[in-house]
Amino acid sequence: MRLNKLAELIHKSAQHPDCSAATVRVHFTDILDHEKDPDLFTEVTGSNFTVSRTVNRSSVSKYMINDSPVDYKEVVQLLMEKGIDLDHNRFLILQGEVEQISLMKPKSENEHDQGLLEYLDEIIGSSVHVEKIK
Repeated sequence: MRLNKLAELIHKSAQHPDCSAATVRVHFTDILDHEKDPDLFTEVTGSNFTVSRTVNRSSVSKYMINDSPVDYKEVVQLLMEKGIDLDHNRFLILQGEVEQISLMKPKSENEHDQGLLEYLDEIIGSSVHVEKIK
């Protein structure tokens, strides 16, 4: 979505003209995959938690973990501890990034550039093996 301000996410219609905030809440739980069937898993008891973000008309955000107010750093720390890599943000491709990717050279010309091959290596995690391969 393209927005100038986060407040543009707040619903506004003739039926609901006075909404003062928008909230997104994501529910998480740890799971254990079954060895023989990749489609089956078991939830880890007591591992459920929620992360939410609320934005008000002034575009000020408030974060919560399990309905308790926290700052953004605490949300990032918890998600990183759970294995969600927010440093590389490769689970989401932003607008404009698709064009940028399509214009990449197939391979970088030097170690300071990034071509499509290096970009893909970073996404899938194989970039950590480059030095060993060399």
